[in-house]
Amino acid sequence: MFSGRGASLRRWLPHLLLFVVVLIWSGNTVVSKLVMKDVPAPQLVLVRFSLGVLAFHVPLLLAMGHRGAQLSRSDVVRLFAIGAGGAGTSVLLFTIGLSYAPATYTSLISMIGPPLTALMAWVLFREVLGWTRALGTAIAFLGAALLVTGGQLADPQPGLLFGTSFLIASQAAWAIYILYGKPLLAHRPPILVMSASHAFALLSVWPLSVPIGGWDFVWDAWHWSLGVWMGILYLAIVNTGLSQLMFLYALREVSSAQAVSYTYLQPAMTAVMAMFALGEQPTVMTLACGVVILLGIWLVNRPRVILPARNEVGAPGARRADADVTAARR
Repeated sequence: MFSGRGASLRRWLPHLLLFVVVLIWSGNTVVSKLVMKDVPAPQLVLVRFSLGVLAFHVPLLLAMGHRGAQLSRSDVVRLFAIGAGGAGTSVLLFTIGLSYAPATYTSLISMIGPPLTALMAWVLFREVLGWTRALGTAIAFLGAALLVTGGQLADPQPGLLFGTSFLIASQAAWAIYILYGKPLLAHRPPILVMSASHAFALLSVWPLSVPIGGWDFVWDAWHWSLGVWMGILYLAIVNTGLSQLMFLYALREVSSAQAVSYTYLQPAMTAVMAMFALGEQPTVMTLACGVVILLGIWLVNRPRVILPARNEVGAPGARRADADVTAARR
């Protein structure tokens, strides 16, 4: 009886964790918007990211080192590149973009991350895109373009266009983090890669925030309210640290397609949170563009069907189909 309950819990726990992770990610934009009523975006990024890395990723990295995990010189170079050029830069660009756009809008624009990653993988590494992924990427970008322009592609809104450029650049930086970090995951623990890359990311966040006033927190932080500090701690510990650890654990137990499918809930969750916390009211155009973007994402992440092997006439046995070749032909 107890063993049955244990097996059932083990089966459902990853899915529960993924739901909680998406709930945390959905609240990221809403909490950030609330904090940015009193704290400029560059200061929020610098304080939030620094606290998250120092309180979560650095201790995790030291713990992995005590357990014998080691990095080669080439690993360190790659981790520095994806940390400084991907993880840290992505958070900075995202928060600046969020300061110019509503939370619901930002959540929808951020959903073009998977199609953009697939497109960059094709451009940079010549990974096979396939017609379904190409179509999904085009549809997702069309939905994003309609969202930015309010349905009139020839007349974009300057403020949203400016913020959207930062949001898309943020997704491109995160795609670099994923694409160039993927080879490390083949021979290094995911937690080690995550913690080390975020530690190196501090080396980019601090200098990049200098010209945009990030360091002004040294004088302004003393005047921040308790509510602001609670929001920053939530973003630093729960969003930057705990949610990523939960996601990695869940990813060990479910397929990538299953994990990605939970992100489809993020725009709806963000919209509900923003409605109550920020007073945002999604328009019909926003909802329609959201559906178009999600359709594109579904096509990009749709499981690839592997054709069954066929017996060759006259051959001494059946020839097995190669999953990679089958996928590449789509």
